[in-house]
Amino acid sequence: MSAIRLGLIGHPLGHSMSPYIHERIMEASGISGRYELFDIDPKEIDRYAPILMRELHGFNVTIPYKEKIIKYLDGLDPRAGRLRAVNTVFEKRGYNTDRDGFSACAVDMSNKNVLILGAGGVARMLAFEAADAGANIDILAVLRDQAETLARDLGPFAKAVRIADSEEDAARRNPDVVLNATPLGMWPKCAAVPEFSKYLTADTVVFDTVYNPPATRFVLAARKVGAQATGGLPMLFHQALAAQKIWNPDAEFSESRLLPILKDLPKEILKKSPVKIIVTGFMGSGKSTVGRQIAERLGIAFIDLDEEIRRVCGCSIEEIFERDGESAFRKIETDVYREYMKRPGSLLIATGGGLIVQEENRVITEEYGALNVYLDAPLAVLWERIKAERGRPLAGSGDEPEAERFTKVARLFEARLPDYKRYADVIITADREPEDIARDTVTAIGYGG
Repeated sequence: MSAIRLGLIGHPLGHSMSPYIHERIMEASGISGRYELFDIDPKEIDRYAPILMRELHGFNVTIPYKEKIIKYLDGLDPRAGRLRAVNTVFEKRGYNTDRDGFSACAVDMSNKNVLILGAGGVARMLAFEAADAGANIDILAVLRDQAETLARDLGPFAKAVRIADSEEDAARRNPDVVLNATPLGMWPKCAAVPEFSKYLTADTVVFDTVYNPPATRFVLAARKVGAQATGGLPMLFHQALAAQKIWNPDAEFSESRLLPILKDLPKEILKKSPVKIIVTGFMGSGKSTVGRQIAERLGIAFIDLDEEIRRVCGCSIEEIFERDGESAFRKIETDVYREYMKRPGSLLIATGGGLIVQEENRVITEEYGALNVYLDAPLAVLWERIKAERGRPLAGSGDEPEAERFTKVARLFEARLPDYKRYADVIITADREPEDIARDTVTAIGYGG
């Protein structure tokens, strides 16, 4: 078989993972060819669409052309026709494989109350899937007219469909399943999260179509309250696989050869889309030890913030406290923290125990969309780890009786604990072996495959 040319058209395309995914699938399935990106300005689509249909074996379609491409086609697959949206083209016929990708994620919507965030192209697919499952559907979208159009189109197929006026209005319906079809939380604006996140409960099932990062803030917020939550990476992979099956119907697609591609995707995303991760927790929680192991697993740079402060100041933290006081130390800590956040590339920072309780540092964390991993250990465990140590200014001096030092540490721990938990994206049990904590952290933040 001669080599084929495939591709993706859209605008803008940015850090698309499509070439990596498709070329890995082709390699695993013995298909000779290459996959290219075609970032086409909307003013040029009339010129380029016919050329691409003539010169490419097939191609994918993304925003803003999923609907606009239809006028250049000779026909539509029934599924694409119902959705009025195309993401795959072959022999001038339009298909929509987003449904294949979503179906592979096995989100149970049968007779459930389903809330869909957004009303664009992906939301349409999710809405029709929910309708086919017999769900009661609520749509919550910024653009009211877009939501009304979707609700009208959905009406003949849905058991019940309603437009929610606000997050509070949607929450009153007690959704069993929440599907995010908005781009909120997508890299590089990783700090963004749908406002509905504050209404999630342990009984909610969450699916976020955003795949970069693999675990968005929305997914992490859901898991934090005990909900089952999945990001969009499996959907991305399986819709690509479904497209390949359309373009190459005679190829053999072996599951054993394809699954390693899905496992490798999170770290491949990390290579293209750098992130900042901070490890927070009380003294003795193992932030430096665990942080270094997490960074090694991810293949990214590691910084121990306290070590950097000592290097910058040319003295110990204890000396800074004694000479200039805690307020002076906090200012230095914030300055050094900001400096590392500004640096390009992925980075894991093991912070000091008091960093995240300072508002100015939380502002910096949000500004750069950093993931906050809190290492949670009982006070008794922490005290056993630090009671023999000196050089911790806030744990008392070596001259004080142990009981007094413990009381001082306990009060500080109780004061900080609410902020540790409130501002964490991920809470990891830390009274275990460091390698186990590091492994579970990598999995929890979505980069574990």
